[in-house]
Amino acid sequence: MFNVVEKHQKLVKGIMITLTATFVVWGISGYLGMAGDDGYVAKVGSNKLYLQDIDRAMEQNPSQNQDKMQVLFGLINRQLLLNSIDDNHMNITTKQLQDAIAAIPIFQTDGKFDPKKYEDFLKQRYMTSASFEKDVANQELMQEYLDFFKNSYFTSNAFESKFAEILSRERNVSQYMIDPKQFYSKINLSESDIAGYYQQNIAKYTVSDQVKLQYIQLSTDDIAKTIKVTDDEVSKYIQDHPASVANEQVDVSHILFTVPEGATAAQKAEVKAKAEKILAEVKANPTKFASLAKEYSQDPGSAANGGDLGYFGKGVMVKPFEQVAFNMKKGQISDLVETQYGFHILKLNDVKGNDAASQKATVLALLQKQKASTQLQAMVEKLNDVAYNQPDSLAPAAAKVNVNVQSSDWLSKAATSGLLANPKLQQALFTDDVLKKHHNSEVVDMGDGSFVVARVTDYQPAKQKALSEVRNQIIDSMKADQAAQMAMQMGQMDVAQLQQGKLKLNFTGSDNVTITGGGKNVDPVAVRQIFTTPAASFPAYTGAPNKQGAFVIYRINSQTIDKALIDKNRDLLKQMAAQNSMMTLNAYIGALRSDYSVSYKLDRIKDSDGSSSQTPNN
Repeated sequence: MFNVVEKHQKLVKGIMITLTATFVVWGISGYLGMAGDDGYVAKVGSNKLYLQDIDRAMEQNPSQNQDKMQVLFGLINRQLLLNSIDDNHMNITTKQLQDAIAAIPIFQTDGKFDPKKYEDFLKQRYMTSASFEKDVANQELMQEYLDFFKNSYFTSNAFESKFAEILSRERNVSQYMIDPKQFYSKINLSESDIAGYYQQNIAKYTVSDQVKLQYIQLSTDDIAKTIKVTDDEVSKYIQDHPASVANEQVDVSHILFTVPEGATAAQKAEVKAKAEKILAEVKANPTKFASLAKEYSQDPGSAANGGDLGYFGKGVMVKPFEQVAFNMKKGQISDLVETQYGFHILKLNDVKGNDAASQKATVLALLQKQKASTQLQAMVEKLNDVAYNQPDSLAPAAAKVNVNVQSSDWLSKAATSGLLANPKLQQALFTDDVLKKHHNSEVVDMGDGSFVVARVTDYQPAKQKALSEVRNQIIDSMKADQAAQMAMQMGQMDVAQLQQGKLKLNFTGSDNVTITGGGKNVDPVAVRQIFTTPAASFPAYTGAPNKQGAFVIYRINSQTIDKALIDKNRDLLKQMAAQNSMMTLNAYIGALRSDYSVSYKLDRIKDSDGSSSQTPNN
C-alpha cells in the first residue's frame, strides 16, 4: 500500500507535481490569462505559465530537490488537466466547495472553520474569494480525476482470490547437488582450444582506453556552502512564507489489517476484532510492536521493517491516518485507525522539522541554494570563456572562478561510476584536440547540478592483453564452462531416472519455497523450475543450475497454501493495479497534448537563475 507512493513517486510528481492539499494556498489562477508576450515560460492551449508559478510551487516544497524545469513540466501536466476540466464543463457542488475550504488547516481554529482566518488569508495575498474558490474547485476536480484513474484498473474479487491463492502456494523441497569440480580431471584442453577461446572472447581480454585528468568541477551544492545568508534574510523568508517552511515530519510504524474490497459487515467485524486483539497485546507490551508488525501486518512495504514507514510529511498519507499520526506524542500507541485500506495501529517513533531550529536550517539551505543557482551560471560562463581562450592550462580558469584544479588517477573509458561514466564528458575528452594536443575540453553539463572542464595529462589507448598473460584465466573459464555442462547433462539424466523410480539419491535439507519470495537456501533461478514442474503426486523431481555452475536436483516433497500470505498477495495485486492506473493517467495526459498545443520559452528559465535547459518531450 504505502510503498506504492515511494516506488512511483517520480512518476506521480512528474504528472501531478502540484496536486497536494495545500497547493491551493499558492494557486496559479492569478497569473493565468494575462495578455500578450508578458514573460510567460510556457503556453498550454490558451493558458500561460510564468516564472512566478514555478517559484510558488517550489516554495511549497522547499525540501524537495527539484529544478525549475522539473517543476515546469509538472505544472504543464496540471494545466493540461485543467484545460480538459474547463472544456468539458466539469464542476463541483457548492457544498463540496464549502467542505473543501473548511477542511484546509490554516483556516481552522480548534478544528473548526474560522471565517476571519479565511478573510485575512485572502487580504494578505490580494486574492478575491472567486479566484481562490476557482483554485479549490479545480483541485477537487483534479482529485476526482485521480480517483477515476485509480479505480480504472478493475479485477473481480474471484480473480483476485484465485490469483492470490496461486501466489501463496508453498512447496517443500530437498536438494541434491552435483558439483562440477568433480569433472575437471576429465577435461583436456589443447593449445588450439585455448587460442580459439581467446580469439572468440577478445573483447573480454582488452583493456579500455585510460586517461589521467586535471579538471575543475562547479556545483550548486559546493557554491551553496560558501554563501552567507543573514539571520534577517531567514527571518523575513519565514515571515513571508509561513506555509512553505512548515516542514514537520513524523516517523511512524504501523500494523495494518486489511479489509477486502466489497467485504460484508461480518467480514469487516472479524478483521476489526483481530486488530483489537493485537492492539491490546501491543498496549500491554509496546516493546513487542516491531515483532507483532512483522507477524501480523498486511502492508508488504513495511511489515518486514517492523511496520516502520520512515519519515513523511503532511499530504502523503490518507487523511484519517495523517490526522492521528500528527497528533500523537513520541512513543505513543494509537487506538485503531480506520482508513479505506483497513484498520491500523500506529506508533509514533520520532518527530522532526517542527521546531524553530529546523525551520531556520531548512530556509537557510533553501536560500543558499537559490543564490548558488544564480551564481553558478555566471561562474560557468566565466569558466567556459577562460578555458577556451587559454586552452593549454586550467590554472587561469580556476583562478577566475576561485576554485582548485583537481587531479585524477587513471580512469577507464569503460568505467561505470565516477567522472568517466558520464557519456557527455567522454565525448568531450576523447577527441584529437583534447587527447593529442592536451587542450582543455569544453565545459560539460554533468546533469547532476554540476559542470566540469578537464584536460588530459596522460593517455593509454585501448590494448589487447597477450594470450600468455591471460592463458591461466582462459583455462579456468573453459574448464568451468565445460564442467558445468557435464554436471547439467548428468543431472538431467538423474532427474529422468528419479521420475521413473530407477534411482535413489541422498537428498538433504527441507526448505519451504514460495513463488514470490523464493526460499532461504534455494537459488532464486530455480524457483520458476520448481513451480512449473507438474506434481500430480509427491515426491516430484526437477533440477536447475545454480550461479556457481553446479546442477541442483530438487525433490518436491509437498505443496500447501500459506493462508497467511493470501492477504499480503492481495495487497501486491492492488499495488500492481495502482501502477497500471498511473501508467494510464500518464498516457491520458500524453493524449491531451494533441488537443492542446504546448509551447515553451525555456531561455527565460535559464536567464532567470542559470537552470540548465532540457528539451521537453512534446
